[in-house]
Amino acid sequence: MALTELNGDQAFAWGALACGVKLVTSYPGSPSSGTVEELIKLAGKHDIYVEWSTNEKVAMEVGIGASIAGCRALVCTKSVGMNVMIDPLMALNLTPVKGGLVILLGDDPGGYSSQNDQDTRQIAQMLEMPVIEPAAPAEAYEMIQEAFRISEQLNSVVIIRETRSFTQQLEQVSMANEPYPQVNLGFKREPFRFVPVPLNAVGKHKELHDRLIQLGRWADGLHYNRIDGAGDYGIVGVGFAYRKIMDVLGDQSRQDVRLLKLSSIYPLPKKVISGFFSVCRKILVFEENEPFVEIHIKALAHDLGFAGRVYGKQSNNVHREGELYRWQITEALSGYLPGFTPAGKFLEENEAQERPDKESHCRGCGYGEILDKLEAAAESTGQKLAVIGDPGCLVTVAERLDAKFAIGSAVGVADGLSKAGCGERAVAVFGDSSFFHTTIPAICNAVSNRSDILMVVLDNKSSAASGHQTNPGVAKDAMGRETTALSIEKIARACGVRSVFSVGLEDIDSQLPGLFRDVLGSRELTMIIIQTPVPVHS
Repeated sequence: MALTELNGDQAFAWGALACGVKLVTSYPGSPSSGTVEELIKLAGKHDIYVEWSTNEKVAMEVGIGASIAGCRALVCTKSVGMNVMIDPLMALNLTPVKGGLVILLGDDPGGYSSQNDQDTRQIAQMLEMPVIEPAAPAEAYEMIQEAFRISEQLNSVVIIRETRSFTQQLEQVSMANEPYPQVNLGFKREPFRFVPVPLNAVGKHKELHDRLIQLGRWADGLHYNRIDGAGDYGIVGVGFAYRKIMDVLGDQSRQDVRLLKLSSIYPLPKKVISGFFSVCRKILVFEENEPFVEIHIKALAHDLGFAGRVYGKQSNNVHREGELYRWQITEALSGYLPGFTPAGKFLEENEAQERPDKESHCRGCGYGEILDKLEAAAESTGQKLAVIGDPGCLVTVAERLDAKFAIGSAVGVADGLSKAGCGERAVAVFGDSSFFHTTIPAICNAVSNRSDILMVVLDNKSSAASGHQTNPGVAKDAMGRETTALSIEKIARACGVRSVFSVGLEDIDSQLPGLFRDVLGSRELTMIIIQTPVPVHS
């Protein structure tokens, strides 16, 4: 064993490597991309396969295939990416997995790099899949190995949750020495094991519930859940929130405080929590995002006849929106514990010091210049525009958009505006990564239903906003190997778009203004592809 300083991203990567992961898939998005980037560096030496998939649904399906083949697979996604995965996951939960299959889920409380402040743990409950969350990088290194082990033992996908702030924490981690042998249980044809159909759906659902009972027993025995301290004032720290609580409490000893460190989010460790209830007269819950654990603890308290009260976000004792900051924990503990004194000075005005660092990959993006030329062309032809965008580099010009929702949604939303007769020319603006992600079906729909919108594609030749990762339009894969670059223009024409134009970077000033004027004078479905590579900043 060797001690090495790792951040949260690296800890997950090395933990997965140490327990024999064979395949890693993801669509770029922070948090979680850092773990994939680390594994890409290690892929050649350790004979693992890593890919940037076209979208999260495909990433999940590739991971499922590897699991059926008997190999260990890791699928990394951010919060909104988990939404894209739901379709295959709602069938996967009914099929007992073979090779260990783990989803590393990066939630983004505070919306630092997301269009929402989503708590994805609630989706996990709908999926009926176990969720665990580490408090520190050393736990992340161990926990991902435990996740693969229990995934194979109980034949269940395991979801590990992290947050953006967690990924940037540093800690000395005791790492296993190489070599890291890979697990391969082999492929075996097993009728109906991986084939949920109406005939067996209810029976498989019953088996899923049986697995959840076993997973509940596993959660009760998981050593990451523990109770410390004495007294009858209970405090629950869920996942990374526990680390923040300890920063606020410090080393001070209080005879009236009992702390539950909780890493098993779903299903809850009922025996552990029951023991906690038995020695507490009231409980305060700290967790990131929504009061997910708080609600479940309250339900368990009711079933067990707990006479005390559970406080948290629902009772307005803890801030509910955005990231949970240490000044907010200080504020909540000051109103909860008599005579409380924090270990440090955590003030609201210093909140920015706690926010995770965010690197801007969109500097030099040409969207502002493109919109200038588009708006000037519209004005010269006496038209008004309704501009619909996609997430990504378009955040740099968000104030100039009329709407922006999920990746791949710009074409469909613009088409709806046009068909509803909004009175303005509907324009969908999106990037090359978004085109390959989920825009193609919307283009097929637009062609089939005689749309007249204008589509503007900024072809960056990378997934620029998330760190310039490759996509199907680039002639290299995640590991740098040569591959076929797909043509946006050819695909658009194959989908039935008749008017497709491509403008190079050198022609933006000379050709683009006139082209915009020409196409705005036409009422047919049109695509303009603008070759504008975004510079990579070190």
